Amino acid sequence: MEFNEVLKARFSCKKFSNKPICAETLESILKAGNLAPTAKNLQEHKVYVLTSDSLLQKIDNITPCRYNAPVVLAITYDKDNTFQYLGGKYNSGVEDTSIVATYMMLA
Repeated sequence: MEFNEVLKARFSCKKFSNKPICAETLESILKAGNLAPTAKNLQEHKVYVLTSDSLLQKIDNITPCRYNAPVVLAITYDKDNTFQYLGGKYNSGVEDTSIVATYMMLA
């Protein structure tokens, strides 16, 4: 599929079935995240795959936006391993994890 077609096909899903995601699909999504560029190639992000009922309940306690999804991908970054912009006020973690998430959404 051409990239512009991928962009046009993207949508926000706000309702999920409780059907488990197949391992191949999840692996494809995670691999797409690993292809995402990061500042100075620091790769400071980490993706946690949350599937247990107890962890999903914790997610439900902090956001109403899980929409019954059977899997949550929590994307974090190591604040001690980021590119620091001049003046040290900002680091690359938020931008880099946003790019990772975008790559995974488009996979």
